[in-house]
Amino acid sequence: MGNCWNVGSLSSEALATTVVVAVSMKQDGKPDIGSIRMVSFSGGSQQAARRAFDAARRAIIRCGARGYDLPADKYAQWKEIEMTFNPENMRIR
Repeated sequence: MGNCWNVGSLSSEALATTVVVAVSMKQDGKPDIGSIRMVSFSGGSQQAARRAFDAARRAIIRCGARGYDLPADKYAQWKEIEMTFNPENMRIR
């Protein structure tokens, strides 16, 4: 996911904001784009969180375009996923 997450255009405040994002997955391993939502955030304002969330959403869509390599027989375990995006850690890498 990190390869698809572009944090270069985020403001300093958004780079200091961690967002938790939830997404429903389809059985083919692709994200249900309409289900992507911010669950919570910390470290910044609502506006900064929105910017960080938008970058995370784009990453989920970009990386998931061909479907994630997930075990079909365990769909019940990964049909709902929560991911924590921390732009500050991504920027340091």
